[in-house]
Amino acid sequence: MNEAPADVVMATAWYPPYDLGGTEVYLEGLVQELALRGLKCAVLVPRAAGAPDRYEHRGVRVWTYPVELPQARQSGSSTRRHGRFDHFEALLRQNPRAIYHQHSWTTGCGLDHLRAARAQGLRTVLTFHVAGTVCLRGTLLRFGEVPCDGLVEEIRCGTCWAESRGAPRTAAWAIGRLPRTLAARAIQGRTRLATALSARALAIGKAQELDEAFELSDRLVAVCQWLADTLTRNGAPPDKLALSRHGLAASYLAEAKQAAAQKRSEDTRLRLVYLGRWDRAKGIHVAVAALRSLRPETPVELSIHAIGAAEDDGYEAEVRALAEDDPRIRFLPPLPRGDIAAALAVHDVLLVPSLWLETGPLVVLEAQAAGLYVLGSDLGGIAELLVGAGGGELLRPGSVPDWAKAIARLVARKCQGPLPKFRGHLRSQADVADDMISLYASLPPAPARESRLVKTAP
Repeated sequence: MNEAPADVVMATAWYPPYDLGGTEVYLEGLVQELALRGLKCAVLVPRAAGAPDRYEHRGVRVWTYPVELPQARQSGSSTRRHGRFDHFEALLRQNPRAIYHQHSWTTGCGLDHLRAARAQGLRTVLTFHVAGTVCLRGTLLRFGEVPCDGLVEEIRCGTCWAESRGAPRTAAWAIGRLPRTLAARAIQGRTRLATALSARALAIGKAQELDEAFELSDRLVAVCQWLADTLTRNGAPPDKLALSRHGLAASYLAEAKQAAAQKRSEDTRLRLVYLGRWDRAKGIHVAVAALRSLRPETPVELSIHAIGAAEDDGYEAEVRALAEDDPRIRFLPPLPRGDIAAALAVHDVLLVPSLWLETGPLVVLEAQAAGLYVLGSDLGGIAELLVGAGGGELLRPGSVPDWAKAIARLVARKCQGPLPKFRGHLRSQADVADDMISLYASLPPAPARESRLVKTAP
């Protein structure tokens, strides 16, 4: 590599333009803001299909590495070191004095990668973006029904995970109580039965992973309060843990301001919009069922811009069937990033009917910036963004009658004039970058090396 080493190496499982979700948008904006402050960032990411070994994205050098999945899990752990791992280690060696900042927890970017960074003497930061980092099920919903406190307990978590894999509730409790030795042997198997029997061992491995991650990281970052509380329950050292909420890119804030200032249509219909993924946990069916329960003449319209899920489980087809060709419900293509502000601005209300604990979601901030009212589930990060903020309300997750009544109220409210808007401070990616600058400056010296000052813009 001919160019100068990076000040910060950002490691993540996915990155634009090959992948674009909430974490990717967050990280893309963060590296841009850090660059404005004089910090040189490099991104390390598993090689996506069609991606070269290195490329430049918005002025940032992105290095990709191959990931060959192992054939079986390693005993006593739910992580699996992938093949050709030496390519990742070689990329780390190109930046011998960088701060290593990891944003994912997958086979392609997980515990083994954090270990490698530590082994090379890099100072380490780990940001937690999703519930799956601490939850085997990935949702932090106990048995998929009620919010969990996130404390990893081998029997409880093993039981919950076994149930998510198809075991009846009674059988799942029995599987969760299997002797540790039997569960540990089962983890080596490749049959469906062996996978189910390994539930308790996987839960034990998850707790061990968290303990090691806390030990290997100089600083831990949570992007919402409930996730910070969950990490604390699982033993995250308070002196290492920092809360840094999501923020919006400066470019989006400018687009949203311009779009919100433009004259809106005099349409008397209440225009609702959903932006997100086709995922059962996102609760799109709740919004569709709520609208369908209203009288046909109710002046309301719902636009659904949903991104396809990684695996098609038939959910999209189920929701479309539930809509029954209702002309008030429109299924539209996903929106490019550059079109989101303008598309939101022509609507009145953003619907966020999630059934799980979100760590953001970023779309709530985007809607608030565009002047929309927000109806959201009273869960996790959604609640944190809406409580006391004005311009929105929280509803019981999954309750079709509650969502229907709220929509009907807003239909009547719109007849009286514009809906209330969010009037508080909207965090930007500049705020997030300021948080990271302070955090990087607080890191202990690298082992056997002098402390390196974090650069800031003059």
